[in-house]
Amino acid sequence: MQTVRNEPFFGFFRMLFLSAFLPYASFIIPFMPDSIGGFNLTGWSWLLMFLVSLYYLVQSPGNRRFPIVFWLPWVAYLLIYLLTQFSKPGLQLTIQYLLPVLIGYVASGFVYSKERMHTIFKGFMQLSVAILSMFMFGHFFRGGFIPMAALTPMLLCVTAVVLAGLYFVTNRFLFMMLFGIVFIVPILGVNRMAILAYLIILPLHFANRRIITRIAAIMLVLISGYLVFNSKSFQEKTFAEGQGRLSDISLNYYEEGTSLNTNGRSNFIRYYEKGLREAPDFGNGPRSDLDLLRNALGSTAAVEVCNDYIAIRYCYGNFGLGLLLFAFVSTFLALFMKSRTEQNGYKFLLQTSAMVLFVSLGLFMYSDNIMKYTVFFPDLMFAMIGMSYADFE
Repeated sequence: MQTVRNEPFFGFFRMLFLSAFLPYASFIIPFMPDSIGGFNLTGWSWLLMFLVSLYYLVQSPGNRRFPIVFWLPWVAYLLIYLLTQFSKPGLQLTIQYLLPVLIGYVASGFVYSKERMHTIFKGFMQLSVAILSMFMFGHFFRGGFIPMAALTPMLLCVTAVVLAGLYFVTNRFLFMMLFGIVFIVPILGVNRMAILAYLIILPLHFANRRIITRIAAIMLVLISGYLVFNSKSFQEKTFAEGQGRLSDISLNYYEEGTSLNTNGRSNFIRYYEKGLREAPDFGNGPRSDLDLLRNALGSTAAVEVCNDYIAIRYCYGNFGLGLLLFAFVSTFLALFMKSRTEQNGYKFLLQTSAMVLFVSLGLFMYSDNIMKYTVFFPDLMFAMIGMSYADFE
C-alpha cells in the first residue's frame, strides 16, 4: 500500500505550493537573480506548473468531475484566437489564462480522504506561514521592503478564506485568531482592494449558516472598516490631499479630476480607449495590449492597465469577456447548489470557500492583473474547486 507522500496527488500539490513559493526565492537566497533566461521567477513558476499539470493529466488518469463544460467555450475561444493570430506573447497569455482551469480539471481526478486532505492543508499552511513570515520580516526589518508587495495579500486572501471557513465549520476560535493575523497583511501594506476583499470574507462566507454569527460578522466588519478607512496610512495613500471622506470614493477607479489617488491608472486607461472603441466585440488579439503600451511608453516598458476586465476586453472583446464571466457565474452557481446538499464536511468547506474566492477574484480583477498572476491566486482557487468535485473515500 502506498503512503500518502508517494501517491500521485501529493506530488501535484507539492508542486502547486512550490510554484506559489518560487517567486519569493530571490528574497531569501542571496544573489538570486530576479529573472533567468528572459523569464522572471513568476514566469518560471506558472510555466513549471503548466508542465506539471500536463504531466499529471497524462500520467494520472482518473474520474475527473471538474465542471469543464462551463469552461469549454472560453477555452475554445482562446485557442482559436491564438491559432488565427499567433504570437509568443499571445501564447504566454493563453497559457496563463488556461492554467487554472487545467489545474482544477487535474485536481478533480484524484481520490481524496481525511488523511489526504490533512496532508494538503498542512502543506498549504506551511506555504502561508512562510510567505507571511517573509512579509513581516520585510516590513519590520528590511525598511518596509515587501516581496511581491501587491501579490502577497492576494495569495494570503486564499488563506484567510480557508481559515474563516474552518472557524464557521468547527467553531474553534483559533482559526478566527489566525484570520486576524493574516488580515494584518493588507493593512500594513495599505493594499486597498485587498482590504475590501478581506473585509467581505466573514459576512459573505457561505459556510456561515447562522444568523447570529452573520450579524456579528457584519458588525465586526463595519467597525474594522471604519478604523482602517480613518487610519493615517489609508487616508494618505487613498486621497491626493492625504485626507478624505467615504463619499469621495468613486466606483470609477480610473476617473481623472477626483481627489482619489489612482496610482497612475487614470493615465494608462487612455491608451486603451481607441482600441476598445475600434474592436469592441472580438478585441484586438491575444496580448495586443503589450504592443500598445510598448509603442506608447518604450520597448522595455513592463506595465499593465491594472484591470483584467479592460485587458480582456481589449484583447478578446466583449464576447471573450462574456464567455469568461459565463464560466465564472455557472461554476459559482453549480458550487452553490452542490453545497446545499453536501454531506462531506471537507467538500463543504472547499465549496463554500471557493464561492467566496470568486467574489474576491472579481474584486482583484478590477484593480490588478490577477488573471495573469495565476500562481498567486487562481491556481489555488481552482485546485479547491477541483477537489470539491473529486471522489472521496
